[in-house]
Amino acid sequence: MVLSREVLYVDSIEKEGSFFLAGDIGGTNSNIGIFSLKSSPVLVLSLHYKSQKIEDFTSFMKDMDTYLYDRYGIRCTRGCIGVSGIVYPARVSVHPTNLSFWINVNEVMKVTSLKDLFLINDFEAVALGRELINPHDILVIQQGVYRLHANEGFIGAGTGLGKSLMVWAADNRRYFPVASEGGHADIPLYDPLERALGDYIYGTYGACPISWEGILSGAGIQRIYRFLGTYKNYPRTELTAEIEVHDFSPDKISLYAQQDERCNDTFKTYVKLYARCAKNFVLEGLTLNGLYIAGGIAAKNTGMFLSSLFIDEFLRCGKHSKTLASVPVFVIADYNVSLYGALVAGQLRKANLF
Repeated sequence: MVLSREVLYVDSIEKEGSFFLAGDIGGTNSNIGIFSLKSSPVLVLSLHYKSQKIEDFTSFMKDMDTYLYDRYGIRCTRGCIGVSGIVYPARVSVHPTNLSFWINVNEVMKVTSLKDLFLINDFEAVALGRELINPHDILVIQQGVYRLHANEGFIGAGTGLGKSLMVWAADNRRYFPVASEGGHADIPLYDPLERALGDYIYGTYGACPISWEGILSGAGIQRIYRFLGTYKNYPRTELTAEIEVHDFSPDKISLYAQQDERCNDTFKTYVKLYARCAKNFVLEGLTLNGLYIAGGIAAKNTGMFLSSLFIDEFLRCGKHSKTLASVPVFVIADYNVSLYGALVAGQLRKANLF
């Protein structure tokens, strides 16, 4: 078990009381949060790992369970793990998208202190987590109009592209999440540059239909950047060489977006298509009470959602442009939102609501 980063949120962890384990397993990063339940829930510790280095999830959880007890004296008896992938109603097992291993909570509970562990989709977790994060970590992109009990949408790009809805349940007097794999739906491409990009991706990376996730992801940023190098004659600079040395790192392309023409054009294309995806999701899900944009790329590049390029494409719709202009749009900047969402799911499960 290779621990990439460990964050302690309190001066010391009191061992009295119970603890809840919240997980967020993505294609690149796997994050574990430990909440103290002594009074009101408090995030006391988070552990961060590289997902590709996990070979067997059950063994990974066993090792982490031992580490938590040996280092902090913590035993978690309840937990919830958000996973990028299709989580079926039993919430027992899942094969995470873009990863090689399977997760089976029954197997995990056999080798750890956990007695109640279940799975949710990662963007179900994002949607639920919005309830607990600091309002200062929710950035307003478009003020819009509040509509009581209308649907809410959550979307976010990282290793892949996640989506979920929040739908009001009148009997329970609260919102509940509805998972989606809409990131794998086909992407509409219109102008000559977009069609050429589609042809490039289709010809270079395989014969599958080009999905939103194929472009709106870390890998998608790389693909746009590589494509533009074949589409237009850009000057070769020191930044070009640095990006190539770092294997076309999306972080490097993002870092130089204001300094390098090709990087800038990469993000212009990316932002325009992100806005189109967001617009379509609002219309498909009627998320009239708000669209929340999450994910690592959004948190690191909040400015791109404030650009006229994003807003203009988001509003570009013949019959419903006024409706789109009235939808509140936000960016969630708290990286731990999924961990808070797993905690909320655990609270709902304890109340027999999830």
